[in-house]
Amino acid sequence: MPSKPKAAAVPTSSVIAGHEPETETFAPVTGDLPEDDSAQASDRELGMRLRAMRTERKFTLKALAARTHMSIGMLSQIERGVSSPSMRSLRQLCHALGVDGAALFASAPAEAGGAPSATEPSEFVVWASQRKPLRLAGSGVTKSRITPANCASLEAFLMELAPGASSDANLLVASGDKVGYVLSGKLRVHIDDTTLLLGPGDTYGFTGNRPYRWENAWDDTTVFMVVNSNHFYV
Repeated sequence: MPSKPKAAAVPTSSVIAGHEPETETFAPVTGDLPEDDSAQASDRELGMRLRAMRTERKFTLKALAARTHMSIGMLSQIERGVSSPSMRSLRQLCHALGVDGAALFASAPAEAGGAPSATEPSEFVVWASQRKPLRLAGSGVTKSRITPANCASLEAFLMELAPGASSDANLLVASGDKVGYVLSGKLRVHIDDTTLLLGPGDTYGFTGNRPYRWENAWDDTTVFMVVNSNHFYV
C-alpha cells in the first residue's frame, strides 16, 4: 500500500514577511555522533571559527553587534557554541566580517603527513569523504554544501529530508535563481500559487525573489540537489 502523507513538521525557520531572505536555523554535522552530541560539537566549532574571524579583524563584540544589529549576548552565545545561529544571522555576520560564508563550512582537511591520494583537497572537487553536512536544527533537514572552491557564483547543496521535514511552515523568498533535482523519494514544492509533486528524476526551477516552500510529507526519506545562482552567505 502507498505510504500516507504525514503532517509537515514545523522547523525553526522564522516566518518570512514582505519577501525577506530565508532564515533556517542549523549547525554543521560532524562524524557519527548522536544527534545531541553532534549538534553541540558542531556549534562549538562554528563558534570558534566566528570568534577567530572576529578577533583577526580586531572587532570587539560591541563593534560586531553594532554592525550586525544583533545583541552582544547573542553573539557571545554563538561564539561559545551555546546557541545555533540562523541562516539570516550567519549572513549578517559574514557581511559584517567581510567573508564568504563558505569558509565557515570548509571541507575536512587532509591528514598531515599522509601519502598523496585521489581525495586530496582540490579547488575542482568536493570529495564525499570530506564534505561537511549542515543540520537544520530540529527540522529533520540535512544540508550538505557540495560546491567546489573555484565556483565564484553558483552554489550547490545536497538536501536530505526526513519524513515530515520541510523548509518552513510558510513560503520563503531568496534572491538567487534555484534549480532542484530529485534523487530519491517524493518532494512537494510550492512556488507562488503552484504546487508540484516530484519524484526521482524530476527537476524544478524558478527565478529569484519568488515565494517557495518544499516538504517531504511521506514516510520515506527524500534526497534532492539544489543549485543556487549565487552564494547565499555573501
